Amino acid sequence: MHDSTDKRTPLVIAAEINAINQESRRMLLKSAIEVGRRLKEAKELLNHGEWMKWLKESVSYSKSTAANLMNLYEEYGHLLLNPSDNDSNFQTFGNLTYSQALLLLGIPEEERQEFAVQNDVANMTARQLNQAVKEQKTPAPVKEPPKTGTETGAEAGAGAMAESQTQPQPQLPPQTQGDIQIKYVSRTVRPRRQSITKTEPAPATSSLVTSYEEKCTACCQTIANTFQELLTALGHLARLDPRTKEKCSRNADQLASYMVDRLKDWPPVAGTNMKGVQTYSTCEWGG
Repeated sequence: MHDSTDKRTPLVIAAEINAINQESRRMLLKSAIEVGRRLKEAKELLNHGEWMKWLKESVSYSKSTAANLMNLYEEYGHLLLNPSDNDSNFQTFGNLTYSQALLLLGIPEEERQEFAVQNDVANMTARQLNQAVKEQKTPAPVKEPPKTGTETGAEAGAGAMAESQTQPQPQLPPQTQGDIQIKYVSRTVRPRRQSITKTEPAPATSSLVTSYEEKCTACCQTIANTFQELLTALGHLARLDPRTKEKCSRNADQLASYMVDRLKDWPPVAGTNMKGVQTYSTCEWGG
């Protein structure tokens, strides 16, 4: 009994708890999507006017809750219910909570994955994500280029009148015009983009790969810096208290071994739970 206790350290236990929480998130969202699929199926079978009564009497869901669950199925079902092992969408959206996935529906589908990666959505609170979605949906204000000073009062008046009648897009300085045009098109020509997506699957963008690579590099650098601090602390302990130093070394070794083992089989096979871990989810979407 004493030997098994020595092998379990607070650091290892914390890592296991975080892994279980991550798996619980995945199972919770998948369960919500499965419920949404069945709600959609039931709605198609019911006669006109029976939907609200069936929701109340059969599953105790409000109309809005049922709509949210069905929307989750429609937007994420094809990505998370039967993903491939190397599906980047599964890796991006699979660890979201129910609330995070619901808030992300405010981002157009073609922009959603890049937005989630760039903002590290899985680690944001609901309030932070809600604010980020609002900012993404609000176009940045566009400033007109400064006047040259040679424009007369009459010309200015005529220009203002013409602008009020035709309301053209503001002219921008050459150095910013390209960026603003890209944002404008992405928000106004959505139907055309969707039609292209239906006939030709969009390839993984280089910006997503770059974002993931930069995140991995930053994490590795953080681990390297912290490891150096650990070595320094162990060096001091070796002089001050060798027994404590040995205890801390064992703890660090256990954590390092755990990390290595996780890296060997990460990411887990899509659609399976972690080996030997049973998780229990709490329904966030109750009526």
